[in-house]
Amino acid sequence: SSGINAEYGGGVEFLEIAGFTRIADDTDGEEYFIMLATPTMDHLNLCIETLQNSKRMSPTLDRDVKVLQPSASSQRYELSTDFYRVTKEDLMAEQRRRAEEAERGDMLRTKAMRDKDAGVGMRIYHYSIIRIRFPDGIILQGTFSAHATVESIFKFVESSLRHPVAFTLITPGCPPLKRDSTLLKAAGLVPSGLLNLSTSERTEFTLLSDELVCKLSDL
Repeated sequence: SSGINAEYGGGVEFLEIAGFTRIADDTDGEEYFIMLATPTMDHLNLCIETLQNSKRMSPTLDRDVKVLQPSASSQRYELSTDFYRVTKEDLMAEQRRRAEEAERGDMLRTKAMRDKDAGVGMRIYHYSIIRIRFPDGIILQGTFSAHATVESIFKFVESSLRHPVAFTLITPGCPPLKRDSTLLKAAGLVPSGLLNLSTSERTEFTLLSDELVCKLSDL
């Protein structure tokens, strides 16, 4: 019966290549494999050898590379001078707000710690969207496994450059990332992360390859 092969991908195809024919039984609705013609021993030995030497195929994550250019409208802000003016009432309101937040934090801290230990409310992420912002403002985006390493981000950037340059990757407000086997989750880059690329290279053109520049789209 073909049911014994249902859990093994490619099992039906292998039997058919080996010389079996799949036939449906109208009486019980079952499907059976029968051999209508006897294959040669060479053919059977080849099938067995192929099966024994086959390797399991692992799916490869599509990097889904995007190259983004912040649009002019997203960077233009017209603010009146009143926007920057801070009054006495504003300062008092901000002080009250911070005091309330601190009090609320003290009340919830114990519960939050218990929830963390119990795993309550924690989400499991399998992928991470990483964006690397270049000195000219262009953003390179790629999708990574949550189990990928920081090293893989550096390799991704290197493979995207027009020519090799020395660079560092910096998370805003943090020291430069170390190029090592630290997992993205441990580096705080899951489910997403924004890194600034810093380099001493000075050029009139973008550092990205021509192939990627052709993919440029507005953010």
